Amino acid sequence: MKKIQDNAIRDREIRLPKPLPHQRQLLLDPHRHKTAVCGRRWGKTGAGLPACVRGHGHPHPKHPQHLKGALNGGNIWWVAPTFVITQKIERDLVKCFQNSGFDYYKTDRRIELCTGGSITLKTAASPASLRGDGLDGIVYDEAAFGTESSWKEALRPAIADKKGWSLFLTSPNGPNWVKDRFDLALADPANYRSWQCPSSQNPLMTPEEMEATRLDIGDRAYQQEILAQFLDTEGAEFAGYYFQMPGFWFDEWPAEDEMLLRVLALDPSKGKSDKSDYTALVDCRLTRTGHVFVDAWLERLDLSRIAQRTVEVAAAAGPQGLVIESNQFQELLVIMIQPLARARGIDLRIYPCNNAENKTARIRSGLTPYLSRGELHFRNHSRGAKLLVQQLQQFPCGQHDDGPDALELGLRLLSHIVNGGGPTL
Repeated sequence: MKKIQDNAIRDREIRLPKPLPHQRQLLLDPHRHKTAVCGRRWGKTGAGLPACVRGHGHPHPKHPQHLKGALNGGNIWWVAPTFVITQKIERDLVKCFQNSGFDYYKTDRRIELCTGGSITLKTAASPASLRGDGLDGIVYDEAAFGTESSWKEALRPAIADKKGWSLFLTSPNGPNWVKDRFDLALADPANYRSWQCPSSQNPLMTPEEMEATRLDIGDRAYQQEILAQFLDTEGAEFAGYYFQMPGFWFDEWPAEDEMLLRVLALDPSKGKSDKSDYTALVDCRLTRTGHVFVDAWLERLDLSRIAQRTVEVAAAAGPQGLVIESNQFQELLVIMIQPLARARGIDLRIYPCNNAENKTARIRSGLTPYLSRGELHFRNHSRGAKLLVQQLQQFPCGQHDDGPDALELGLRLLSHIVNGGGPTL
C-alpha cells in the first residue's frame, strides 16, 4: 500500500515555492514549537507552505525529528486571525496543487491527499469554531493579531495527543502574548525555538529599498514592520527599558535572612468569561536592601475560589498582612477568607482599603519610583507574573489593569507596615 501511495504521489505535480536560505534554517530546525517574528515581505508563506505539505525539522521523513506534513499523512491546519488573510493563503495553496489531481473541497477549504493527509484553512475569529480535530501540525499566521484564547483554549489542546507541531509566522504587535511565546525559547529551549527575522534577510529587499521604506513610513513603523521589533505600546506609561533592567526576572526567592516583610494584595473580580476582569492576587516580598520580589496569580474565579486561592497562597507565603481592594465583594471576602485561614492555622491580618484617588494616577505614582530604580523583580516561569508584566507594559492603554492595581496595593501595604501604620490602609 505504501509503495502504491509513493508512486501515486510521484506521478502528480505539486509546485511548492523553493525555500530561500533564510527560510531554510527555519524549516530544518527540529524543534517542535517554533516562532518566527518577521518583518514585512520576509516570506512567511514561502516557509509555511513547505512545512504544511512536506513537513519540516529534517529533510528525511524517516528521521525521528521529522515533523510530519500532509504528504506524510498529517492532518495540518493553517490558521489566521481573519478570513482576508486565509484568502491569500488559499490562492497560494490552490496554485501549488492545481495540477496535482488531489481533491480540493472549496466549502471546507481543505486539500486531501491520497496519503491520508490534509491541509485545512481556518479562521481564528472564534475559538469555539476551532475545536474538534486532533492535529499533527498548525501554522498560525499573524498570530500576534489573533487572540491568546484561540491558541490556549482550542489550538494547543488539538495537537496534544498526537504531539503535533506548531509554527507561528507573524509580524510583531507590541509586547503581547506572542512575545511571551517568543520568550519561551529561553525558558524551555528543548521544545521551543524563536527567530527575529527582519525584512533584510529576504535577498529581494535591497538596502536602497529598505532605506526608502524607512523614509516613507517613519522610524517607529520601520522598527516594527521591517525590523520585526517588539515595540512598547504606543502611549504606554512605563518606559520599555524598565522591563529590561538586570535582575528584572528572578528564579528563586531571596534567602530568609534577606527578607524584611511580605504581604499579599487582592483585587477581586467576580466573573469567569474571557471578557471579565481578572482577579489579581499579588505576593510582594520586601528585602532589607529595599527591593521587592513579586509573584502573581491573575485568574477569572468565582468568589469561593478567590477565597480558597488567597488562603492557599497565604499558607505558602506566610504574609504579615493581606490588603483587599475596596469593591462590592470586600466585606463578603473577608468573611469567607478568615475561617478558611483559621482552619489551616494561619493568622492572617486583613487590611481593608478604600481608594479615593483616581486609579490611573494612583498606579502611576505608586509604581514609577520602583520601576525606574530597578527595585521591582518578577518571578520567572510564573504565568501570573508574566501576565502582570504584560499589563504593566500596556498600562494605561491595555484592556486590563487588575495586576498593576493589586501590585500598587501591595507596595502601599509594605510601606504602611514599615512606617508603623494602623489597622486600616
